[in-house]
Amino acid sequence: MKLADCLREFKITETLDEDNKWFCSICKEHVLANKTMELYRTPPILIITLKRFKIGKQKYGFAIGGSKLDTLVDFPLEGLDMREYVLCSEQRQQNKLIYDCFAVSNHFGTVGFGHYTAFGKSVTDDKWYNFDDSCVSPCRH
Repeated sequence: MKLADCLREFKITETLDEDNKWFCSICKEHVLANKTMELYRTPPILIITLKRFKIGKQKYGFAIGGSKLDTLVDFPLEGLDMREYVLCSEQRQQNKLIYDCFAVSNHFGTVGFGHYTAFGKSVTDDKWYNFDDSCVSPCRH
């Protein structure tokens, strides 16, 4: 799967089910509704978080079960163009919606247990490094 696919899916209208009714402030009832999430504009530094955990049904506000999604997501390290994903016409007409990746956070493990590491690009030597607790090492290509 490509990051562009994830961004397009983010914008798809979702019909909320019986377990996720929306509270209408006009009729004061929980009702079935459609939900659409869209970006109006993007900031100078863009942080994209991919949901990597699928939570089971909820009962009384508590999740029952769940699993970690292991789908690989291919993303560009340079040249991510966000113009297709924003509503603001002023931003869509600019060439300033090009983003380069400079860090990635990784999770290893399961829903209930795991470990985080990160890859980051150094501003001093333009090389990528692996950050793992107190250990930092150059990335091997």
